[in-house]
Amino acid sequence: MIFFEDMIPGESANSPTTVIDRDELIAFAKRWDPMPYHIDEASGQAAFGGITAPGAFMIAVKQRLVHQLPDKHAVIASFGYDELRFHAPLRPGDAVYVKFECVSRRESNSKPDRGIVTVRMSLINQAGVTVMSHLDTVLVRRRTPDGARTD
Repeated sequence: MIFFEDMIPGESANSPTTVIDRDELIAFAKRWDPMPYHIDEASGQAAFGGITAPGAFMIAVKQRLVHQLPDKHAVIASFGYDELRFHAPLRPGDAVYVKFECVSRRESNSKPDRGIVTVRMSLINQAGVTVMSHLDTVLVRRRTPDGARTD
């Protein structure tokens, strides 16, 4: 388990890789974001050179990959995303992974058993291109309930 004390600014970890399934992408888009370029090859070709994933699908893929990081994090909750950007299209057949990088951390002023950590999440494709990124500020459990140092 990765606790607040273990999350050091500048350190990062990568998730396993997953390949974007065309049928899953289109099914998601048909239900949640049925823009023609997400569900129809001809429309996708005309607009973006092929079908592209909806932003919400990219976020869902990122979140699933975060849960596959080698070590589980003691995250209690997320305060929300900042600087969410879609840098490049995500397409069927792309192989993507998440780079999880600790940007900053601070102790909670009101709860000594918790800390607040900001992490940068980047969804990166097989060509090394970042297709999506954002900052996520999360509430993380400390190793000891009273926040006392254990080292």
